[in-house]
Formats: sequence, structure tokens, C-alpha cells
Amino acid sequence: MFIADGHCDTLTEAVEKNTSLVENTLHWDISRASLYDGFIQVLAIFHDREKMKPSVSRVEYYAKKAEAVANQAANFVLAKDAGHIKKAIDERKVCGILAVEGGDCLDGKTENLRKLYDIGIRIMTLTWNNANELGDGCGQTLNGGLTPFGSEIVGLMQDIGMIVDVSHADEKTFWDCIEECRKPVIASHSNARAVHDHRRNLYDDQILAIAKTNGVIGVNFYTEFVGPPKKNDVNGLIRHIEHICAVAGEDTAALGADFDGVESLPEQIRGVHDLDVLFNSLARLNYSDSIIRKIAGENLLRVYTDVL
Repeated sequence: MFIADGHCDTLTEAVEKNTSLVENTLHWDISRASLYDGFIQVLAIFHDREKMKPSVSRVEYYAKKAEAVANQAANFVLAKDAGHIKKAIDERKVCGILAVEGGDCLDGKTENLRKLYDIGIRIMTLTWNNANELGDGCGQTLNGGLTPFGSEIVGLMQDIGMIVDVSHADEKTFWDCIEECRKPVIASHSNARAVHDHRRNLYDDQILAIAKTNGVIGVNFYTEFVGPPKKNDVNGLIRHIEHICAVAGEDTAALGADFDGVESLPEQIRGVHDLDVLFNSLARLNYSDSIIRKIAGENLLRVYTDVL
């Protein structure tokens, strides 16, 4: 089966631990992703804000590490547009798309967005949990929503072909962003708040708003976002998928596992090699092959080819 996953921190983790992106003991690597019939993985560049100030130069450092792997690994490519993605899928290769988690790396300068694009970044999460120059995160409210600078950046992202990601944003920032967007919006790694009431999860009206942009929501595998103990297993993941589909339709649910960015996964899923556990569970619940394929990758692929 073809897979697309909307968010992982494996690139950042591999660089920080000086380990291989091709084969490692982390949640995700190219070798295990290669076991599927084509795989798109969004590789997020994340800055530990307690250790370093986010910057374009740091983003470039991680991006060059990914490029070096792509230059050496025959079965891995970095995609910068829809044509690259299609070619990788046709050749059943692992396709990486670079993302930035948190727009504070822009340092309040619009020209830095073009620099990110030139580096190869194609998706940007506007905020992390903290507030920044673009707007407020779900853990810190300072700006009262999307700032004028944030509004300008959202517009520029759509102009140049970057995907706007609202995971981590607070409610006001989320709604301000939705009003600004004329292209599909994603929440790359977020769940349903009606299933589990956590600040990182989305209310039903937010889920529906994303769907109305023709966007998607990548279901996050982190047990803290899935549910309380005894409800944060694969069945817990499926409850989020079912709810998103019930609220917004089968074209809205996707994967955003957050591999290597979380402390714990559902016990049946140790990493990327166990994704079939989820798909087989969906099949046992009488999900059709066509719906499973949409959740597994086709919904995200639609957005990537629409925007990039």
C-alpha cells in the first residue's frame, strides 16, 4: 500500500543523535519505509527552543543533511514540487518533503520565507506551542491570534507554493488563518478534541473548517493526544479517525504520526514498520479498501499535488 505521513521529527532526531536516516533504531527510517509501495514522509525541522534560537541558518543545516542522504541513497528523494512527488511514487521510492515546525525561524522578516523556500521547505507549521511573531500557540497566548506579520506570511506562503499547517496554533490564530487561506490548509499532526479533550486536539468546527478548504488532518499517534490510559491504543487512534470522518468526511482523515517527536506510541505500533496494524484494524471494522487507501496516503497526496 502507498503511504503518506504528514509529520515526523526523525530528521531532526537523527541529526542530533548523529545516526543514519537510512537505517536506525528510531521510529522511522528509509529502509523500513521502503517496505511499502511508495512512501511520502514529511520531515519536520524542529528547534529545541530551550537550547537554541530558531533561525533560517539552522533550518538550512538540517536541510543539507537531508540533501546529503538523498544524494547517496538510491531509494530516497527529496521532493520540491508535485512533479517530483509523482515521479517518486511511480518509482516506488521513499519521498521526503521538508517542513519547518514553527515560524519563529523567520525572525520577523518576510524575506526569510523566500529563503526557506529556496532551501527546500514546502510546509510550515505557523507556531509551536509557544507564541511567536506570526501568532499564538496552543500553550501561550500573547498576540490575540494571527499577527499582521503572520497574516502577511500566510498570504506569501500561498503565493509561492508552501502549505500552511495549523497544528499547535491556538483557536484565535487558527480561525484567523482559515479566514486568510484560499488554498488547502492542513493540521499535520492533530486529533479530535471530542474524542480526547487535549489542547493540541481540534474541535469539530475546526475539523469542518479544514475540510472546507479541501485540506486534511493527520492523526497523531502520541498516546497523550490519543486518550487516557487504556484508551490510547490502536482502537483509540481509530476513534479519532472515525470522528474526523463522521464530522468532515472520508477525504479529510490522514496520518500525522509524529514519529520521533513523541515519548510514547500505542503499544501495538513501535514504528513505521507497524502501520499495517492500523490498516488491518480498519479493515476488520469493515472500512473499504478505497477509504483505507485515502487515510493511508491518498488524501495527503491530493493536498501536496494541489499546492506544491
